Amino acid sequence: MRSVIVSFLVIASFLVASPAFAKDIIDHKPFDEVLKTYVKKGKVDYKGLKANEKDFAKFTAYIEAIGGAKVKGSKKAKLAFYINAYNAHVINAVIANLPTKSVMKVDGFFKKAEHKVAGKSMTLDHLENKIIRPEFNDARIHFALVCAAKSCPPLKKKAFTEKNVKKMLEKNAKKFIPKATKVEGNTVTTSQLFNWFADDFKKNEGSVENYLAKYLPEHAELLKSGKAEIKFSFYDWDLNSK
Repeated sequence: MRSVIVSFLVIASFLVASPAFAKDIIDHKPFDEVLKTYVKKGKVDYKGLKANEKDFAKFTAYIEAIGGAKVKGSKKAKLAFYINAYNAHVINAVIANLPTKSVMKVDGFFKKAEHKVAGKSMTLDHLENKIIRPEFNDARIHFALVCAAKSCPPLKKKAFTEKNVKKMLEKNAKKFIPKATKVEGNTVTTSQLFNWFADDFKKNEGSVENYLAKYLPEHAELLKSGKAEIKFSFYDWDLNSK
């Protein structure tokens, strides 16, 4: 009996120490439930969420948890927290400004309006460009941060967590890049994200072309040949609503 107890304690200790069981900075389950209910094929039912008193209260409590969070833990837990914070605050800000057809019609949506994240007031622009981009240096975040526009990467029906963040980032990149990119002859037309955040893609893979080649293996030879002409598609800022 003693040996069984000892063995159980050793196994339990191992499980607690394992990164797979590390805790998130806050409980992302409420946000996960909201996403599963109000997101379909990347489109968000902002009006539906606002109208459901119980679910909106749950969502508001999650926003408050983001504001009061103490950011401690693994780098993956921090990254998941900040991505969720950005996406949740975007949703909350859209709801606060309904009815609107585009966040670009809301004065200062990204650069003026402030939101509380981990005890500090900041704009969405600050959260993205002063915290997430420089701290994590992972260009895949551009396929995870959703700015409520039709040309944004589609919002997923799942919250990021310490356990799934890296897998989800890679999955998002693999899905978004081929869908957003067209190749005709030597002309490669892709998302404006590769124009606006070119430095991030260059830091990760040396060039925009190399980054695209990583996710477009069938066009890798062209992209790495130096002969590809990169163009960027029109960015549709209309609201990604249902």
